[in-house]
Amino acid sequence: MRITPKSSIGAAIGILCWLGCMFTFEEAYAQQPPSNKDTETGAISGKVQQNGSKEPIPFASIALLNEDDSTVINGVAADEKGTFVLKPVPYGSYLIRVATMGFTPYFTKVKLNGERPHWELGTIILETGTRSLKEVEVVGQKKMFTMNKDSIIFTPDENFLPGGTGMELLEYVPGVTIDANNNITMEGKDQVRFYVDNKPVAQTGMDANSYLNNLPSFMIERIEVLKVPPDAVDAEQALVEGRNNIRYINIITRKVKFRGYSAAVTAGVDSRRNLNAKMRYNLNLAPFQVTYFNNGQYNSDSSYLQRVYFPKTAGGDSSYLSQKNFRTSYNFNHNLNTRYERKFTDKEFLRGAVTLGWTGDGSNSNNNSINSNASHKPTMLKNQENENRRNGYRAVTDWNYSKEYEERNKKLEAGFNFTKAGGTGRGYNDYLYPLTDDTSLQKNDQSNGNYSMRTNIHFRQPLEKGKYYDLSGDASLSGSTNENIAKRKNVNDHELLDAPRLSTDYTSFNQNYAVNASTGKSNPKLGYNFTGRFSYNSQQSRETFAGNEFNNKTYEVRSSVGLNYSPWKDHRANLRFNPGIQFFNQEALLDSLRSRVPFKYTNFAPGMNFTYDYKQQQLSFNYSRNMDRPTPDQLNPFVNTTDSFNIRTGNPNLRPSFTKDYRAEYSIQVKSHSMKVGVEKQDADDIISRYTQVQYINDTTIINKSTFVNLASRRDHNAYITLTSHFFKPTNNNKGALQLNINGGLRYYDTKTDGGEDGQGAVSDKFAHVSGWTSHLNVWTSYRIRVFSISANFRYNGPRYYAQGKQEARFGSGLKGQLNLFQRKLNVAFSVENIFGSSVRNFYELTKDYEQFSNNRRNVRYLSLNVTYNIRKFTKLGKKGPKEFELGTEEEEGGDRGRRRP
Repeated sequence: MRITPKSSIGAAIGILCWLGCMFTFEEAYAQQPPSNKDTETGAISGKVQQNGSKEPIPFASIALLNEDDSTVINGVAADEKGTFVLKPVPYGSYLIRVATMGFTPYFTKVKLNGERPHWELGTIILETGTRSLKEVEVVGQKKMFTMNKDSIIFTPDENFLPGGTGMELLEYVPGVTIDANNNITMEGKDQVRFYVDNKPVAQTGMDANSYLNNLPSFMIERIEVLKVPPDAVDAEQALVEGRNNIRYINIITRKVKFRGYSAAVTAGVDSRRNLNAKMRYNLNLAPFQVTYFNNGQYNSDSSYLQRVYFPKTAGGDSSYLSQKNFRTSYNFNHNLNTRYERKFTDKEFLRGAVTLGWTGDGSNSNNNSINSNASHKPTMLKNQENENRRNGYRAVTDWNYSKEYEERNKKLEAGFNFTKAGGTGRGYNDYLYPLTDDTSLQKNDQSNGNYSMRTNIHFRQPLEKGKYYDLSGDASLSGSTNENIAKRKNVNDHELLDAPRLSTDYTSFNQNYAVNASTGKSNPKLGYNFTGRFSYNSQQSRETFAGNEFNNKTYEVRSSVGLNYSPWKDHRANLRFNPGIQFFNQEALLDSLRSRVPFKYTNFAPGMNFTYDYKQQQLSFNYSRNMDRPTPDQLNPFVNTTDSFNIRTGNPNLRPSFTKDYRAEYSIQVKSHSMKVGVEKQDADDIISRYTQVQYINDTTIINKSTFVNLASRRDHNAYITLTSHFFKPTNNNKGALQLNINGGLRYYDTKTDGGEDGQGAVSDKFAHVSGWTSHLNVWTSYRIRVFSISANFRYNGPRYYAQGKQEARFGSGLKGQLNLFQRKLNVAFSVENIFGSSVRNFYELTKDYEQFSNNRRNVRYLSLNVTYNIRKFTKLGKKGPKEFELGTEEEEGGDRGRRRP
């Protein structure tokens, strides 16, 4: 059967047409935002003197500002003779600000391009006094969104989301979607990887969801959405693998830029009786910096899940299970970070950081479960009461060394990271029915720990005529332990007894080594690059109680051959090939089966990428073939009874999945507006998918039991269009601004899934072939007038069919008002969330074994109040001026952000 939903197509098309009209208000070929290509950069130089005496002004600050909103992009400090050179500066139009204490700041405009890559400002005369600016008008409130062809930069105000978390702030980034289980997708793709301060989020000792949910929103300085990993080691791997369907989200945390300290305290409450408290403290003693923040939350009835499923056994009982879950929870997270920077010379430095964190959380939940017969008369009614408590710690040290030589582009870099974490927990589950034994009480004592270590080195040597070679290597080791000791008593027992069947003692050890070599020629007209990478990866794990062992080994030889060619001005073509080969060996030793289950594969992984750029436009074609291995958690068949009516196990017979990706895309960037149009195809074999089956415990009780299986194949065809616009208009007469951000898209999909022998029950005939339209629309707007601001948001994600069912349409909305008092020291925010009702996440699933409806209600309409108090005190580094230019907003320097930037 083929299902073709057509709901809301007309409305979605109308929305996209309206968004498309926004492009008509801008010039077709407006100035492109500054390029990030090394070959398209120039320099700005000059000399600073005093008015009258003509004496040089040492250590004056020279800042490169964005022409649109005057935000600082880069900067440098003049030397003791007042001379300066600012480089590299990407081609584009900018404002230059020259300032020092006791003198009126000087502003001028510059425009760097291929015809004038070096802009000589000559002698700049600064006058004493603080007269107002007339030549150049600089706005007081910054633009929060910057759209580039290859990136999206979101720079929120510190009080943009008082009381919020990093996860909540992420929802304002164009193209990002977060579902009920905090799964994050970007532009309809689930390939999203997270970084913190340019390093993988794993190096913080937490996973992405834990980090974002425990990070207060005021700790985030900006969020970057990139097409290339910000981390050098991951960038090397992405280059040779040729994967281009991944988006990289880089979280840049807020730090003190000048000597001094700052603190912020937020307390909030809402009509759901939820409480939150957050605190941040930054101290800069140069060369040491100390940062502390915490995040505490108490949630009362913050989530509600109702799940109803029907067995679909032909001729069997049609009884069903209905579950309703309520939960109250609390959590707190503390983070203490100490940074150290040692500058040996202007081109050689050592940076280090030590982070200590500790966290705790707990939850109480009530699970009401009803089994009914074919006449919907209850045959079993049970109320499960669950109590869980956890706490843990993490310790991280991270060091980076960098040295630039006198020879241009010659560089040496090295890094080291070590992370250690551990935790304990306990849980009580009342009226638990696991598997086939009637249990009235179960107690679990848990302990876990993990560690990881990564080191890398990179050396770049330039040769004559733009040629160069790079050598790099990296190694990483990680391991974990997870012990869960279960005790239980049946209804007729008097004391708790050991339950080895429900206990686990799980250990794992992973290691990865890689070496890279690269050579090429940097030339904007005609350049080339060849990169080779050899890597070895091993994953080993063991489960003591079941006696199971797993060992995955992979050898990879990857390469990348690239060529760039610029036939005419503003035209640039890039062609890259990514041939590679993988040797994969997987072995499972199952004590229960007394046998080994080996799998060996050899995979040829070709790839190709072609892009053609003309000014703000880009046309791209991509092809890649990759292998994804099953994880030890998916392989290990231990029993997970977190939800007693939904048992989970692993599958030691899983095979790797192989995926071919084809994509063609056209994009155009016009100032702060962008459009993408594309088609894509994905052919995947042996897809690893979760599979749920219904099992009967007795005539009156049934449970779900889920595991992982390999589906035979999945064929996806998609066509899409996405529009993003950001409007920013300052209102200097009242020190405010109007901002509007809109992101919308329309996608057509056609998906065919074949379950095969392994997963024949995991795919229903009804949804084996689905096609249709889906859309999304996110709108955020704000208006600020002096100390008061108001903002509104609306989010909509259209329905989507998939191989096992349907995901209903979802929407959310909110209205917020803020008042900033005492020169922004005190912020009071009042908001109404979900104006039009609850944020409901509905799912429908259907397989050959069962039919299930899920209603996950989160964040019903509620009112919230958050109060934030800020303290700041900053001074310049040294009496004569800073030894080097350090970026800092006017707010960080202690001024009122409502006034003009000096």
